[in-house]
Amino acid sequence: MTLDRRDFMAVASAATVLASTNDAKSAPAKILPTMWHQSVKRVCQVNLNEKDILDMDVEAWGDLLAETSMQAVYINVAGSLSFYPSKVPDFYPSQFLHGRDLTGECVAAAKKRGIRVIIRFSPDIAQIRAEPKHPGWFRRDKSGALVTGRGATTLPPGYAQTCQFTQYYTEQIPAIMDEILSRYDIDGMYTNGWPNTTVVPCYCEACKKIGDPASGEYKKAYSDRAVYLWNMYTEIVQKTRKDRLFTGNLGGGLRGAELDLMALTKDTAWFIADYQARPAGAPAWDAAQQVRIGNAIMKGRPVQLCTATYLRAGDIVWRQGAGNPAEVETRAAQCFATGGCFYWHWLGWHQSFVEDRRLHEIGREMMKWQARHDAHFHTTGSLAKVALVAAPNSNRLYKAPEATQATDSVQGAYAALIDARIPFDLILESDLGNLARYKVVVLPNVACLSDAQAAQIMAYVKNGGSLLTSFETGLYDENGKPRADFALASLFDMHKAGERGDSHKPLPGAAPYPATAIHFQVLEEPTHPITAGFRNTTRILGPNWTIPIQAPGKAIMTLMDPYPGYPTEQAYSRFPHTDKPAIVLREIGSARLAHLAGDVEGTYYRTDSNDLGELFVATLRWLIRDGQAITVEGDGLMEIVGWQTRPGYALHLVNYTNPAAEKGVFRRHYGVGAQTVRMMLPSDAPIKKATLLRAEAPLPFAQNGRELTFTVPAVRDYEVAAFEV
Repeated sequence: MTLDRRDFMAVASAATVLASTNDAKSAPAKILPTMWHQSVKRVCQVNLNEKDILDMDVEAWGDLLAETSMQAVYINVAGSLSFYPSKVPDFYPSQFLHGRDLTGECVAAAKKRGIRVIIRFSPDIAQIRAEPKHPGWFRRDKSGALVTGRGATTLPPGYAQTCQFTQYYTEQIPAIMDEILSRYDIDGMYTNGWPNTTVVPCYCEACKKIGDPASGEYKKAYSDRAVYLWNMYTEIVQKTRKDRLFTGNLGGGLRGAELDLMALTKDTAWFIADYQARPAGAPAWDAAQQVRIGNAIMKGRPVQLCTATYLRAGDIVWRQGAGNPAEVETRAAQCFATGGCFYWHWLGWHQSFVEDRRLHEIGREMMKWQARHDAHFHTTGSLAKVALVAAPNSNRLYKAPEATQATDSVQGAYAALIDARIPFDLILESDLGNLARYKVVVLPNVACLSDAQAAQIMAYVKNGGSLLTSFETGLYDENGKPRADFALASLFDMHKAGERGDSHKPLPGAAPYPATAIHFQVLEEPTHPITAGFRNTTRILGPNWTIPIQAPGKAIMTLMDPYPGYPTEQAYSRFPHTDKPAIVLREIGSARLAHLAGDVEGTYYRTDSNDLGELFVATLRWLIRDGQAITVEGDGLMEIVGWQTRPGYALHLVNYTNPAAEKGVFRRHYGVGAQTVRMMLPSDAPIKKATLLRAEAPLPFAQNGRELTFTVPAVRDYEVAAFEV
């Protein structure tokens, strides 16, 4: 069935009435664990270009999907032009179509091989030739001109951006969706390029009625509209099959999104983190971060990490050439290790099957390997006893000190946890009411906390949970308004005694000389477990920024005032001994508390100072006591992730030992030797079988009740120790 003009107008009219109220639509179908989309671990996409229509061998494409055991495939046949003979007005066919139905051929080829099909839209752009008939479809700049760029990218001639507040989203896109659903047996739809995670400014007539694109009102309207459209599209795809899915283009990272992702995705089946390569200067583990954040948002529903096989290195993109295999492999490993679904993305039939076949070869063996061991990647619970709090709301509202970023502290804490090989879960600030399963919770400069969140943390401590906070944690409310004192002041029995800028003021009588930006901390009690590791010194490097604190009792570490750094004759402390606490410690029943007066983790992230990293980890180990469920001893920089799985347990070791671990992209892997592991299992049920999945070899082990010990002989890029009970 196809849409004629009368059918199209009926759909458009209904959509217009629907959009006029912009009320919340009815909830999508309930997502059940048994639905097909809840157990998918491997998906892929070939981003076809319109010239591929001329000679694409659909059967060869389908054979590759089958060979790599793909469970679902995205087909971009309904973007700004059609790859099938559409009857929807102003949805223009490819100039090379000539009657071919490439969409139908691709759907049939995938279905014949038992592979689910998701149709990929690009509603964010449209062809400019539609503008005379539909001027209201398009995004405008302040001058009223069409917006023909997409971020830092200039669109090709003939294309411009669309605005989500216009009828393009409520009439044209639904009409195309309905037509595709009437023609093809598909399993879902995905909107690439929308809604993304940031509010895009627009000055079209519809947006002028909303207000200034930089205003809070506009941002709220943008978020509300995204939820409304997301629900509309979900309702369209599910009207004849309740197990069909709709999902949109997301991501976010530690800084978070301007959209309310919790509201946007509360009823959706999949979260797609369109995060195809690490940005310039990002650490190797940024792919794992994306999946962890998605997990925190989705709470057990699948998270997909989209990774490009073409080369992207920071801000540089070569879209027609194969990327570094080692970088794609480590991103896949991070995705699988953190419980995600890997979204394998390569470009074009001609580009990747004819011109540069390496594009579709990259990742091929990784997908085939994962498929052979699929059962061990279906997780039922984390074995981590430490929770690291990511605070997107706080990061957006918080005005970080000069020359720093709001995410420095959480990035530094993440890096220190990896370096110390301490398994952890990443949770969101909105989930502080669910802390009971963790021994220790870390709030790395979570500056903005509501009274309710503070109460949740206090309840956690009252029930025996231990806590690590730092710098300005709780010095602002949930709206970013400064507090007179810490939200957790009574919990720590400490109080704010000054401003963060106090530590950077010029010294009295030393105006000609700059004060050092780095402080020192004097070790008053070197026998304490936190300070015992610092030998042959009475001081260590301190954080760039601090908050003066008053707290009763003698601190194990105190701040040393800054002093001139030049000339060298003047580089000595005027006040080497102070009573300013660098760290506040407290024990309440079985709970231990520690507050770092400075941005220890943030400065560590910016400087890689051993002193600061060791201080953070030593403090964390004091809090954990003997409560760490997993310890891994050996050489190398490695992320450790432990899971309960459907067959039993799995320990993932992702090897980041690489000169490009914190810059650029991996060129090759640098293997490490034996890793000695001790795991405390939730149950003493006997292990029946143990396997090293990457080596595909049996794993000798010893079990004593709940204690499990074994040795992983070597880790090249990634290893998984899998256990069946």
